[in-house]
Amino acid sequence: MNIHFWGATVEVTGSMTFLDLPDGLVMIDCGLAQGLPEVEKINLMPLPYPVSEIKAVIITHAHLDHSGYLPRLVKKGFRGTIFCTPATAKLMRIILLDSAKLNEDGFYEVEDVEQTLHQVKTHEWDEKFDILGAWASFFPAGHILGASSVLIKSQGKRIVFSGDLGRNDDPILPPLAPCPKADIVIMESTYGGKVRSGNLEQELHSFLVKVARESRVGIIASFAVARGQTLLTLIHDFYERHPEEKVRVVMDSPMMKEANKVYQQYAHLTKFKEDLYSALDDVDSIDFQKEWTSLSHKSGPLIILSSSGMLSGGRIARHLYNWREDKRAILFLPGYQGVGTPGRSMQEGKRQLLSPTGEIFEWTGEVLSSEAFSSHADQNGLLNWIETNNKDSKVFLLHGEPSSKVALQNKLKETGLNQVELPSRGSSFAL
Repeated sequence: MNIHFWGATVEVTGSMTFLDLPDGLVMIDCGLAQGLPEVEKINLMPLPYPVSEIKAVIITHAHLDHSGYLPRLVKKGFRGTIFCTPATAKLMRIILLDSAKLNEDGFYEVEDVEQTLHQVKTHEWDEKFDILGAWASFFPAGHILGASSVLIKSQGKRIVFSGDLGRNDDPILPPLAPCPKADIVIMESTYGGKVRSGNLEQELHSFLVKVARESRVGIIASFAVARGQTLLTLIHDFYERHPEEKVRVVMDSPMMKEANKVYQQYAHLTKFKEDLYSALDDVDSIDFQKEWTSLSHKSGPLIILSSSGMLSGGRIARHLYNWREDKRAILFLPGYQGVGTPGRSMQEGKRQLLSPTGEIFEWTGEVLSSEAFSSHADQNGLLNWIETNNKDSKVFLLHGEPSSKVALQNKLKETGLNQVELPSRGSSFAL
C-alpha cells in the first residue's frame, strides 16, 4: 500500500493526495490551487495517474482548495463515488456552482458541477463505510460547517488525514475531535509556526462601536462561506447585548446568502443551534440593482458585509469604489490576507484598488485588520490535536508554507514524535 503526495506540498492550497487501497486508487481531497502567480499552470498540470485509475474521492470539507478540482476530474471522465458529510455536500454545491461561473477557457462548466453532485454519497461523523476494500469514517475537524478529518483502516494500518483543522475556541463551531490512534497521520500545517494573538470578539466589537458612535460607514471584507456566518452571528450577539449600539447591517453576497441557509439547516452542528436562525436573518440583503442604487447614496452609521475576504473579487469592489473619497469610511479586514492579494497590499499601507470596471482608484478611508479571525488551528492547537494518541505515529506535514512546516516539525519532535516527514510533490511512500 502506497501513499502518493501531489497537491498542497509546496503550496498551502490545492489539496490532493492519493492512496492505494485493495480495490483501487482513492484521492483524498481534490482541490484547486489558489492565490499564487503560477496558479493557472498548477491547476492545468496533468495528474500523476490517469483518471481511469481513480476509483473514489474523499472530500474533507467544501472549501475550493479541497473540492474545487472535482468538476474538472468529472469532465475528464471520473465516474466514481465522492464521499463527504451531508453539510459538506450542501456547501460544496454552492461553492462549485459559483466556481463554474467564474472559470474561463472551458476548465469546467455548470453541467460538470451537476454531474459531480450526482456522484456524491454522504456519511455522518463516526459512521463507518466501505471504500475500495477498506473502511473509513469521518470525525469533526472544526474549521467550517461539516469539515472532517478521515480515518481509513486497510491491511492492518490505520491512516488519518486531518483535512483543515479548526480552532478549539471557534465562536460558532464546537471543538474538533482529537486525532484517533493511527499508524500514519497526514496533517495540515497552515499555522504550524504561529501562536494566535488578539481577541476576535474584542476587535470586532471595537469596530462596531466606532461605526455606531461616530456615524461612519463600515465595510467588512468576508469570505462567503464560514467567515460570513461567523461575523453575522457575532454581530447579532453583540447587538442583542448592546442594543444602543445597533446600526443597519447589509449583506451583499448571493453566495453568502445561500451559505446562510445551509448553516441554518445544520444549526444543530453549531454552538448556537436555535439562535443561529435569528442571527443569520437579522440582516438586510442586496438582491436587486435598485437596492444597490439606494444603498450607494447612504451615509453612516451603516455596516456592509461583502466578499471577497482578500479583496480579490466579488461585490466588495463596488462598495469600496463608491465610498472611496469618504475619509471617514472604514474597511475592516478580519483574518489572514494572502501574499500578493489586494487585502495584503491594504494591510501594508498601499491604497490602490481596482474598481468593478477595472479602473484604478485610491481608497482614502481608514483600514483596520485583525488576524484573530482565522478558522485554522494555530501551532498549539495542532500539537494538542495529535499529541493525545499518537506519540509513535509517522507524520507527514502538508498545507503550509515551508517555514510553517519546518517549525511544526521541530515542535513535534520536541514532544517525542520523531518520525515527521515533509513530502514534496510527486513523492511516494510505502506504508
